[in-house]
Order: sequence, then C-alpha cells, then structure tokens
Amino acid sequence: MIVKPIICGRDSLFLSMKSKILPFFVVVCLLFTIVSFVAEKSGKTDFESAKEVIVMREIANRVLRYTGDTTSTVLPINRLAENEFEISFESGFSFKPDSLVRIIDRVISSNDLPRNYIVNVIECNTLKVIFGYAVLGVKQKNIVPCLGRQQPSKCYCINIKFEESSWISKHLYLLGLGLLGICLVFWSVQRFKKEPTFEQKEEEIPSNKPAKQLGKYEFYSEELLLVFESKKIPLTIKEAKLLGIFASNLNQIVDRNRLQKEVWEDEGVIVGRSLDMFISKLRKKLEHDPNVKLTNIHGKGYKLEV
Repeated sequence: MIVKPIICGRDSLFLSMKSKILPFFVVVCLLFTIVSFVAEKSGKTDFESAKEVIVMREIANRVLRYTGDTTSTVLPINRLAENEFEISFESGFSFKPDSLVRIIDRVISSNDLPRNYIVNVIECNTLKVIFGYAVLGVKQKNIVPCLGRQQPSKCYCINIKFEESSWISKHLYLLGLGLLGICLVFWSVQRFKKEPTFEQKEEEIPSNKPAKQLGKYEFYSEELLLVFESKKIPLTIKEAKLLGIFASNLNQIVDRNRLQKEVWEDEGVIVGRSLDMFISKLRKKLEHDPNVKLTNIHGKGYKLEV
C-alpha cells in the first residue's frame, strides 16, 4: 500500500480554493470598474448639455452688447468636444481683455457651470490665439495675462474649454480598469491561454474595405484610422470625412462650400472657421510623409497633393 504525503492534499486544497476565488475576484473587479465608469459618466444629462449651449449663446449676446452691437445675430454654437465650445460672431469687434474676462466669468458663475476653464480668443484669419487665460477655481491661482491691452477691431471667435471629470472619479475608473486587467492576466495564465505576439497585434488592422494609399499612408475610412509605417494615427469622424473627400479627389482642388456641405450641413450647424481648424489638424497628422501635402488654394478651397 502506497501512502500519499499530506503535502499533496494541502496543495490540492489550495488549488481548489484558488480556482473558486479567482472567478469571484474577476467579478468584483468588473463590478468595481462598471460602478466607477457610471460615477464618471452619469454626471451630465441631455438637459444639462442643452443648458451649456444656451449659456454659451448668452456669453455671445453679452459680448455683442458690450461692443455696442444690438443688431447682429447670435450665431449657432459649435461644440468641439464634450467640454469644449466655440463661439463665432458675424462682425468684427474690438475688446478690452479685462471686460471680456468679467463678462464670461459672470455668465458662467451665475449658471452653475464648472469653475475651472480655459478661454482662448482666436483671430479668424490667422487662427492664432491673440488672448487667452485660465480660471482655476481660486482667484489667487487664475492665470490672466495681458490685461489692460485694448485689442484692435477684427474677426474673432472665442474658444471655451471646461475641466473634464473630477480627479477622483477618473482615477477610480482607471484603477478599476487596472484591477480588471490584472485579473484577466491571471485568468489567462490559469487557463494556459496563449496571447498573440506584439508583432501580430501590430499587423491586425480590421477592415471591411481595402485601405486607400496616400503616399506612405494607408487610410481606413470606416475604422477612422491612418497608418504610417505601422504607426496607427486615430481620426475623428469629421477628419475622416474630410480626408475621404480629398482621397477621392487627389491632386484636385476641392471647393470650400462642398467640404462644408458634405461634412457639416446635414447636422444643421453653421461651420464658421471650424473647417480651417480641422484642416490644420489633418495637416499635422499628414506631416510624417513630405510627399503628402494639404494645400490651401486661396479663394477656392483645398487640394491634397500626393
């Protein structure tokens, strides 16, 4: 008769407990991640988003009244991101930074919007920031340069960007993701699953349609993706739409009105200077290949030269 050592029984018990505890640990991490995600995302409703746009229109109205303009139309607000807005104006105007800071702060503070935000005043023709400042919740920490310097009468647009979700909710969410990732790694090791190599992951670019070749770039329109020598460059929906039009009209001038109509008109949004800003973003993403240039044809439109 062969007697098994007691140590084997303990090992078996340990493995049995481990196999039962690990799934429970994975479920706990997953629930933690979901709760953190909901805590981060549930703070803003559709009603509050609509309210933010109305507050931006009130800022535009106050600025026009400050400049003595009581006849110009308050143009539609362009939401560049979840927490970023662009305010455009029909006519040029002159302003004093001190007054502009007071107008914007009064409207934002009286409507319970986030108290941390950054304001940039952009000159329409050059797209350069001619005045900007940061409000950081505490007056002593605010960054407001160039006060007292009267700005000349020109076409301006005002960009206002609010601080994103709070530090706590964001980091709880990231912590949850990290714990979930660790659980999944242990789970994979436990089940002896072989992960694909780094090279395989780099080569996997799912696509229902073949990529369009733009110089050394590969353009995947449906995946909102540019690939340059294995480097993946993500695109926004509007950037992908614009690049898709240029890719179908290589080395040809594409009229500004056509770009605005095909990319923005269906959304019922008046573009203003947004087109130029998106063109500038595309140029930066295409700068890796010197043989690919997005050229401005004055008075006509743009041309993608390859």
